[in-house]
Amino acid sequence: MPARTGLDDVDLVLLVHREDPALLARHHAAVAAATGPGWRGRALLVENAPAPATSAAARAELTRYPDADRRVLTAPRNLGFARAMDLALDACRGRYVALVNSDGEPDPGMLRRLAEVLDAEPRAVWAAPAVHGPGEADEPPGPPFPAGDLPGTALLVRRAEFLAAGGFDPAYFFYNEDRDASWRLRAAGHLLLRVPDTVFRHGKGGRSARGVFLREWHYARTTQVLLPQHARRPVRETAAFLARRPRAVLAHLRDGDLPGAAGIALALLELPRGLALSDARRRRPWDGDRLAAWLERERLPVTAL
Repeated sequence: MPARTGLDDVDLVLLVHREDPALLARHHAAVAAATGPGWRGRALLVENAPAPATSAAARAELTRYPDADRRVLTAPRNLGFARAMDLALDACRGRYVALVNSDGEPDPGMLRRLAEVLDAEPRAVWAAPAVHGPGEADEPPGPPFPAGDLPGTALLVRRAEFLAAGGFDPAYFFYNEDRDASWRLRAAGHLLLRVPDTVFRHGKGGRSARGVFLREWHYARTTQVLLPQHARRPVRETAAFLARRPRAVLAHLRDGDLPGAAGIALALLELPRGLALSDARRRRPWDGDRLAAWLERERLPVTAL
C-alpha cells in the first residue's frame, strides 16, 4: 500500500458543551499539531447546547485550522454523545473521521498513525490509540491488535461503513453507546483495532458533586439497557446484574461518595424503561436503515464559519 501523504481525507469532530476556555485552548493546540499545517479536511464544531463562553472560545479555536473546511452544527438542546456524533458523522465528508474528547490531547502523530492502520486493514471500522491518564489503562507501546470493544474517548472512524452499520444508537444518551456500537460492529464481522504505539492523554480533572452524580446516574441507567440487550441469557444475566446493584451503592457509601451512590440508586427507578428498551432492541436491532430514517427526521443545518 502506498505511504500516506497527508490527512486531507480525515475530518475532525469537535463536540463542546460546558468546557472551560483554557481546557479548549490546550486541546486544540494538541489537535492542530496532530492535523499538521495545511490540513484541508472538515473541522466540524458541534455545539451541544453550549455555555456562551464555551461557544465563543470553541469558535475562536477553529482559527487554528486556517486551511480546513470549518463548519458549525448547533443543537438547541443537549443531545448527549450518541445523537450528536451521529449527526456529526452524517455532516462530515471525509473517508475517516476523528472523534476526540475535548478534555484530552493527542500525540502529534496520532491521527496519521491511526489512518495508516485503517488504510492497511479494510475490515477495521474503528482504530483507537492507547489512552493514558487518571483511571485509564495506560497501555504500554506495542503493535495494533483486535479489541473486543473500544471507548469513544479517542477514535478514528471509517465513516461510511460505520454509518451503514448503524452508527451509535440514539437510545444511549451518554455512556455505553461506544460499548453497544463495538459489540454490534463485531457481531457484523468488523474489526476494532487498538493501536498502543500512539497515545491520547485523557486529562480527567476534578469532578463536582453534581458531576459525579450525573456520571454515575447516566452510566448506571445505560448499563441497564446494554447488558440485557446483549446478554446471551437475558433473564439470568439481568438478575445477576441487579443483585450487584445494592453492593455497588454500598461500596460508594463506604468510600464517602454520596453523590455516586445516589446516582446509581436513582437509576434503578428507570429499570422498567431500560428493560423494555433492551427487549425492543433485541427484537428489532438497531442498524443502518434505522439510523438513516432517524437522520432524516433529526438532521440539523450545518453552517460555514
